[in-house]
Amino acid sequence: MKLPLIIACLLFPMLSLFAQQDTTNYQRAKRLIAQESHEEAMELLRPYLDGEKYGNLSEYARYHFARAAYGNRQYELTKNVLTDLLDGRPWEGEDEARYLLALTQFQLSAPSEALRLVDAIRNDSLKKEAYAATYDFLKVSSSSVLTVQYNQYPQNIGLMMALKEKLESQGSMSSNERKIYQEIGNSIYTRLGETEAPETDRVLDVAIVLPFNYEGGEGVSSLQSNNFVLQLYQGIQLALEQAKTEGLEVNFKTFDTERSGEKITQILRDSFLKKADVIIGPIYPEETAQVASFAQLYEIPQINPLSNIDDNIREFDHSYLFRPSINALSQRVIDYCRRFEGRRIALAYSGTTRDEQLADLFTEMARRTGLQIVESQKVTIREMRDFFDNLKLGTEEKASADIIVIFSDDPNIASPTFGLVESLGSAIPVVVMESWLYFNFANYEMMESQNFHFVGNNTVDFNDEILDEFRENYLEKFKVYPSSFVYMGYELADMVCEVINASDGFDFRKNLNQSGFMEGELTFGFDFSNVKYNNYVPMLRLEEGVLTIEE
Repeated sequence: MKLPLIIACLLFPMLSLFAQQDTTNYQRAKRLIAQESHEEAMELLRPYLDGEKYGNLSEYARYHFARAAYGNRQYELTKNVLTDLLDGRPWEGEDEARYLLALTQFQLSAPSEALRLVDAIRNDSLKKEAYAATYDFLKVSSSSVLTVQYNQYPQNIGLMMALKEKLESQGSMSSNERKIYQEIGNSIYTRLGETEAPETDRVLDVAIVLPFNYEGGEGVSSLQSNNFVLQLYQGIQLALEQAKTEGLEVNFKTFDTERSGEKITQILRDSFLKKADVIIGPIYPEETAQVASFAQLYEIPQINPLSNIDDNIREFDHSYLFRPSINALSQRVIDYCRRFEGRRIALAYSGTTRDEQLADLFTEMARRTGLQIVESQKVTIREMRDFFDNLKLGTEEKASADIIVIFSDDPNIASPTFGLVESLGSAIPVVVMESWLYFNFANYEMMESQNFHFVGNNTVDFNDEILDEFRENYLEKFKVYPSSFVYMGYELADMVCEVINASDGFDFRKNLNQSGFMEGELTFGFDFSNVKYNNYVPMLRLEEGVLTIEE
């Protein structure tokens, strides 16, 4: 690391002070240091280290000798020379010596000693240089080490920034780390003069942070049309462009996380993120937690567009799920099952994180409300027949369950279920996720006759004429009909534009509470009143081929 020019400038020429002494080689040595000829400079300076012969000049000579030794990577020698110099009598170049010794201690992997020296520097310009060096040396340290150091030296802005970036780069934070992260954010605001209310405008700034390359890679040119994130983005883009045509001032910028924590850290440094009115995305848990921490710091609403899992955002005040939470889904199914006379429930669920968490919570809620789980099985395509066989449906024996509940979005589980239910001819109610309505092999007539019921999860209203128009417009533009991800993207961006805008203001939480239940443009609607997820979970069934809300 090159030493800043400021050090050479602060130590003014000594020719006038030491005119009675031969300083030719001393001056030449300083020029050689600037030219990075460190060994030669050290040899020229050695005679001047004699304090008895050169008096005050020897102190400056020792400092420059240490500079040359540092440049020559002789860090132990540098440390010894500077330590002796600072332990001597008071000297006007002490701050310069402390700065150089701090760099040396960093090089020797002694950060605690280095930070002590940085804290002792009084010259403002050198202090800033020392903070910058602190960041450069410590940005690779672990968050636990940085946290200990930050607690000792909370004024060191370089240490502060290193810890901030490290916390942002890790998948999740402990409660103490979140507290420190918020404290750092407030401190940075104060130092940069950002505590004043920012200048507001009438433009809705939307940051879209999504893992377009969720299987690796970078760039968008190679993305396939069946990429679900691309489809989600197409829906978002269409809604924002539609809002523009209706007179709303909208500005949006898109970022690809590439499923990389390092990439997300880079994204979060973009100035657009800090001025955004809302962040849409990411999707995956580790990415969501990382961006949620940033959103918490800058008090920006952040919305996961697809997930039902809220455990990694629960403690962040500004992070939301666009879809219902696991708790909301489970509670709605419990309430629905209690409407039937029979209390015995057969539960099947897939091995995804959401479905396992949903099954666990549903089982606990059922126990508390008097419902009986008579069968509970994690299933794959091969195990669906065994699951139904255990229920004795379609046999002379009495069925062992009154209601079947299946938590899964997997078409490989839905397909055999349709066939088995139809062949067994049982009238038992079957409760499934609304995603089953989208499968291309789904037979609406069969699902209606076989008593299927669907759990709303931001379900599209297929009876709405607006949906037909949307489908045709999408087909004309993209040469294919929209997927469920397109609908979710469009509906999310449309909802955002309805909630925060120049007319209603940009307080997302306040406006959500005031809005109460909101009709959807393509879906059955939303309700975010006093919660951070869509709490509207209708139960649906098919009646004469029409998807209908069950009262």
